Amino acid sequence: MDINYLYTFKEVAKWGSYTRTGEELGCAQSSVTTHIKKLEDHYGQKLFERTGQKMKLTQPGEELLYYVNQVTELLNEAKERLTTNEDARGTVSIGTVESLAAYFITPYIRELKKQHPSLKIMLEAGLCPNLTQGIIDGKYDVAVLLDRLQTSSSLEVIPIRKENMVMIASSSHSFSKRNSVLMEEFEGETIILTESGCPYRTLLEEMMRSSGIHMQSVISFSSLEAIKQCVADNLGIALVPEIAVKQEMESGKLIKVPFDHEEFYLYSQLIFKKKKWLTAPIQQFISLVQEGYQKY
Repeated sequence: MDINYLYTFKEVAKWGSYTRTGEELGCAQSSVTTHIKKLEDHYGQKLFERTGQKMKLTQPGEELLYYVNQVTELLNEAKERLTTNEDARGTVSIGTVESLAAYFITPYIRELKKQHPSLKIMLEAGLCPNLTQGIIDGKYDVAVLLDRLQTSSSLEVIPIRKENMVMIASSSHSFSKRNSVLMEEFEGETIILTESGCPYRTLLEEMMRSSGIHMQSVISFSSLEAIKQCVADNLGIALVPEIAVKQEMESGKLIKVPFDHEEFYLYSQLIFKKKKWLTAPIQQFISLVQEGYQKY
């Protein structure tokens, strides 16, 4: 059934005239007659009866008008919400890595929720390869990665900025008293790693392999907080995003190991599927992240 029939029905009920309804809707009287006939056939009820010069609702017509008013109000509300930046409903699914979820993304989630109190926001942390595949599979609307810049024909990629990676140690570690540390010295250290597939674990493994260094003692955790605590307890050293340990380094709980190497960095970046229709809340989230990183 054509939704336009409902709007025609409302106008006839309002004006009591097929002719006036045609004038208001900009269509021929015959079209109005056809719409009402289609509705009567659909519901198997007579909806109007002529009383003098006016078309009056029958009892079934009055009952239908009650429901038509509710339906058209919801349709009008949907149109308004989808074409304005007012409080939106629905769900936005965002994927990100733990380091960004814990130390940077939450203010933008809070601002988005402030703008759209009725919006359901799903934030899920995971490994970058899984997040990227989740975008391709449609699991996430948008993802914020900390990785090498993505290159894919199926993805839109918005680079945000370079994120420095730092080797950290406990303030009580012997490295804390050194002005410079040779990479070769890491071979005798316990290396605390994130789980396999994490970009900065891959970065560290490549760095050590290219320098001919073998990791003899390794502890692995999936939690960045667990890694930081182990390093603080002097159980080993770790390569992590600088933004994730900024507070601990400022307090002196952790120190940045000054070793001889080229600058290590990854990119924070927004990704979403090419040709994806971006709702107003998704567009706003992307803008919030871009603006926030520029101020950071």
